[in-house]
Amino acid sequence: MPRSKLAGFRYRVLNNCLRNTGRTWRRKDLIDEIDKQLYESFGIKNGISRRTFFYDIELMRSMPPRGFDAPIVEKNGFYTYDDPTFSIDKLPLSETDLESISDAVDLLNQYKQLPIHSQLSLVKDKFTGEIYTNTEDEPIIELDHLPVKGEKFLSPIYQCIKEKTVISLEYQSFKSTEPKEFLLHPYFIKQYNHRWYLIALSELFGTVGTYSLDRIISLDKEKSIAYNASHRKGHLKRFEDIIGVTLIDGDEPVTIEAKVTPEQSPYITTKKIHNSQTITSEDESGTYLSLYLIPNYEFYSSILAFGPGIQVLGPQHIRDEVCKRIKDTLSQYHQK
Repeated sequence: MPRSKLAGFRYRVLNNCLRNTGRTWRRKDLIDEIDKQLYESFGIKNGISRRTFFYDIELMRSMPPRGFDAPIVEKNGFYTYDDPTFSIDKLPLSETDLESISDAVDLLNQYKQLPIHSQLSLVKDKFTGEIYTNTEDEPIIELDHLPVKGEKFLSPIYQCIKEKTVISLEYQSFKSTEPKEFLLHPYFIKQYNHRWYLIALSELFGTVGTYSLDRIISLDKEKSIAYNASHRKGHLKRFEDIIGVTLIDGDEPVTIEAKVTPEQSPYITTKKIHNSQTITSEDESGTYLSLYLIPNYEFYSSILAFGPGIQVLGPQHIRDEVCKRIKDTLSQYHQK
C-alpha cells in the first residue's frame, strides 16, 4: 500500500484517539492503538517507530495544506486535543482545494459518461453550494476524445465492477451476423484508440476476454450468479506486454529489433511504440530499437502506420508477417 495512504490512516487513528476523552493517552497507548489497527486493517505486523509517531504528531500540528493545524498538547506525558471539539474530519476545504476540484471537473467534463465526473461534480456542489454548468470560457486542456457508440454503458459497467455483479450482455461482434448473449464477470474498463473496452471473465468459456462497448446492444445485471473474482487480479499486468487491447492467450513476449529512419527517429524515440522500447544504437543510417512484447493486431497496425519510416529486422517470422501485410495492402492497389 502507498505510504501516503498509510500515513492518512495513522492520522485518523490518532484523531479518533484524541477525540476520545473517556480515557487518557500516553505515547505508548497511541502507538499501540496505531499498531493494532494497522494489523487489523492491513495485516502490518511491525508497527510504527517512535520517530514516525513524533513525525505524525508534528505534521498534524502544522498548518494546512501540509497539516491540519491540530491543537495537540502533551501534559505530564498525556496527549490530548486542547480543543475537545476539534476533529480533522471537520476541516473545511481551502480555496486551493476547491480550485483543484473545479479544475478536475472541468477536465473530466469531456468524459461526462464516466461516473467519476458526476461524483466529483456533486462534491464540488456540496462544498461550494453552486450547480456545475459549462462556461463559455475556452478550455485550457483538451483530451484526445471522440464520442463513440457505447459510451452510455460506461457508468452501469463501472458500477457492476465496483459492486462485483455479473452482467448479461446482448453483444454483436464485428465478425458475427447476429447478436449473442454473454454472461460476464466484469473486471476492468480500458480505453484505446478512441474506443472503450470491457475486460471480463466469460461464464461459458471460463476465459478472460475483451468486449468493445460499441458492440453492446443491451446490458442487465445478473444477481442470481455469484461473482467470480479469481481472474480479477493482475489485469493491468496483462496489458504490459501488448499494444492496445487484443490479448492472445498462451503467447509469450519476444524481443523485436527494428530500424528507424533519421527522419522518423525523433517521433518514435520521443513517443514510444511500446513501454519496453529501448534504443540499442544509432548511426547515420538511422536508430536501432528493441521492443519486448507480444505481437498482436495493434502491433502490426502501429508498425505499418509508420510506412517506410521503420523496418522490422527480426525475428524473421515477425518480419515475414509485416512483409505479407504490406504485400496484401499493395495488392489492393494493383487490382483493376
